[in-house]
Amino acid sequence: MAKRSGQSGTVEPKGNKWHFRYLHDTPNGRVRKSIPIGAVNEMTKTQAKRLGREWLRKNGINIRENMERAIDPPTFDTALEKHVEPRFTGKPLEQVNKQAVQVWINDLKGTMAPKTVRNLVKILKSVLNWNDIGTRDWKLRLPALPDDEQRWFTKAEAALIINAATGQYKVLYRLAYYTGMRCGELFALKPGDFDFTDNTVTVAKSVYKQVDGTPKSGKKRRVHLDDVTASMVKELLGDRTTGRVFMTKDGTAMNSGDVNRYNLKPLCRKLGIPVGTMQAFRHGRVTAMSSGGVGEKVRLLEVGHSTLRMNLKYDHADEEMLRQAAQRLAS
Repeated sequence: MAKRSGQSGTVEPKGNKWHFRYLHDTPNGRVRKSIPIGAVNEMTKTQAKRLGREWLRKNGINIRENMERAIDPPTFDTALEKHVEPRFTGKPLEQVNKQAVQVWINDLKGTMAPKTVRNLVKILKSVLNWNDIGTRDWKLRLPALPDDEQRWFTKAEAALIINAATGQYKVLYRLAYYTGMRCGELFALKPGDFDFTDNTVTVAKSVYKQVDGTPKSGKKRRVHLDDVTASMVKELLGDRTTGRVFMTKDGTAMNSGDVNRYNLKPLCRKLGIPVGTMQAFRHGRVTAMSSGGVGEKVRLLEVGHSTLRMNLKYDHADEEMLRQAAQRLAS
């Protein structure tokens, strides 16, 4: 493996926040990522960069093992062989107790990213069957995950993107934001899924690598459309009754990677807004529903989350929303 010196990253302002940019190793090479590091009015650029470098260190971005994992992602077998078996093979089961596992976790913390440590603990959990009496009450101290907030589109940003998009992408982005549907669900849609008598769409399929399956939740659901969105979909379909609603030039299902890379991200850059992916529409929709006072049950039914806890992970707030909340509660 070629040697490579560690990176220190760069800092640039986006809106009212400093964003730390760095190169992230993946099986397909290094990709540039950006994370919010702090408010512009609360720290200097030098301070923000210092925090960014500390984030790189804590997450092990520059260590050799990080690149090795990216180039050759560990499987269940290799994770067992490399990280679990050397510590626990040959030990009587009664010695693989809470204390022994916690010491193992502590040793792993300094050598790999927090997410990797947590994944290894899950593997050990499956091997030990932690649902058994005697292990289910273990309160292990796991490394904290970095607080990297998912990029989400505000209503204003979504409007800019939809207005600037052309062709089927205009309808795709409108439907993505105003329904919160997952990418696979959007790309699996067919004309017959829409009922324009009551402006609803039935989400019954999700497509992945050109193969149709069930939605992530395992259940189909009906999503209600506003009049504008329904009208745009109806105009896009015209007299078409077969095929997929959104298609590539070859007539196959779209995929989020290509949409992000070749259309959405370039559009964000052209508009001068922070780059986001298709997932940012879904996060934006949940946030808009929450801030708009939509009840928990309706949010779960519309976006297809199985639990409120999952729904909350998609709920965000910006400075303007916090400011409005403060004024509203004070009046």
